[in-house]
Amino acid sequence: MDKTALTTRQGALWVQPGGPNTPVYFLGCHDLGDISEPAGSLELLRCMDKRGGWRTVGAIQSPPDPVSTSIENMTFLARDWLEKLNCEFTLYAFHRAGGEPDIFANYARARILNKCRVTTLTDKQIVHHEEEQSSTQSRDIEAWPPVYRTGELTARRESTSETLALNDVVAYSPLDCEEGVVPGDKVVAGADSSSYSGNVLQTLDAGAAWDALATDPFAAGKNIQSLVSFPISDTVTRFLAAQTAAGGAQGKVAYSDDNGATWTNVNIGGATAGHGAVDSGALFALDQSHIWLASAEGYIYFSSDGGASWSAQTDADLTTEDFHAVSFADENTGMAVATGDIILFTSDGGITWEAVESTGSGDVLNCVAPSGNFWWVGTAGGDLWYTRNEGESWTQRRFSGDGVGEVADIAFANDLVGYAIHNTAAPVGSILVTINGGYSWKAITTPTNAGLNALTIADLNTLFAVGETEGGTAVIVKVTWD
Repeated sequence: MDKTALTTRQGALWVQPGGPNTPVYFLGCHDLGDISEPAGSLELLRCMDKRGGWRTVGAIQSPPDPVSTSIENMTFLARDWLEKLNCEFTLYAFHRAGGEPDIFANYARARILNKCRVTTLTDKQIVHHEEEQSSTQSRDIEAWPPVYRTGELTARRESTSETLALNDVVAYSPLDCEEGVVPGDKVVAGADSSSYSGNVLQTLDAGAAWDALATDPFAAGKNIQSLVSFPISDTVTRFLAAQTAAGGAQGKVAYSDDNGATWTNVNIGGATAGHGAVDSGALFALDQSHIWLASAEGYIYFSSDGGASWSAQTDADLTTEDFHAVSFADENTGMAVATGDIILFTSDGGITWEAVESTGSGDVLNCVAPSGNFWWVGTAGGDLWYTRNEGESWTQRRFSGDGVGEVADIAFANDLVGYAIHNTAAPVGSILVTINGGYSWKAITTPTNAGLNALTIADLNTLFAVGETEGGTAVIVKVTWD
């Protein structure tokens, strides 16, 4: 662990006037004040004891107040970026470990203030009767909580005895009563199958150990293609798995409420329909009442009872291509992507779906994710595309190494911080990170692998990715900020 002390000499300040996924600009020769982030004050709950004193029996915490800071700089003839701001903006305060300050990717620590507003403008030292002094200006700034704090991420391969590829991975939230459990401690991953049934691997200690659950959801030869999890009570988390679609066969999902001790199989589609999951993004769950399955052959299914039953929302009426992924921003707004550059959008929870404009790439679309006002898709041609008008038009976002291989998965922790998997033509998988809403992407040094298939975000600075076998065992990568 590097114990090097950081100083203001290593600092750098950037502003993003247009908010997420827009250009960022370096602010040289500026002073940043303290960043204050009120977390919410405590109000003690007290009872009078038998001796007439007071006994504290609990507390109420108030909501967080706005984040505040200030910026001061010299006044020049030309206006700088801070003088031009009249709308919300994003502010980035960096510490660098090395490199030039005016390169955005050069940060070892980043503090990101989102939805900022200038609240007070002060011009200083404009005129003096005797002394010549530098004229300055200051801006008091308030922002929405919280401050996003991140840094230089490290990717490490986790140990597993699994000898088949892993197709999907899910970090699931600790339940209310689980003391000492934090996001990233509990993760499950679904594997391919061969002559024996595919395993669901689980870690309960943040990836230190991975063990197969007691039983498997499907029969031998049936891959686990997609996984989700969600609480069904204050003490029970349900795992829901989707079997890889097989032509001329009944589609299946399976769920477990006892940590994999038993599984309940559920049929979808007709007996020879060949429906089911094609890719890791096939299943998406907001909660137990809002679950979607993007299926082969142009079908999208919906479940309102935790996966126990399913109804078709599309039945090859809009496309007969295989869907690869579906995602929702909320219970109403969703997008599904398919082979042939096909994209569907819904604003009523899938009661109605409509075809929207394709990206124009003509590629298979592997993954889809919302981020604030944007939707993102990744292609089998190795490209990233985004829309801010719900699919009426698309713009390609370039990144280093794009245009070859595939973008296999993408997810956002919030409207600024997101991650993606890019497999090169080899294929060798790398994990990309953005902290400015997708405007620029940086590759995280990723352990040797033969291709990554899926990722899951546990929290802002912790994610897991899984993929093909390398050196005889499946690859599991954990990314953290040390």
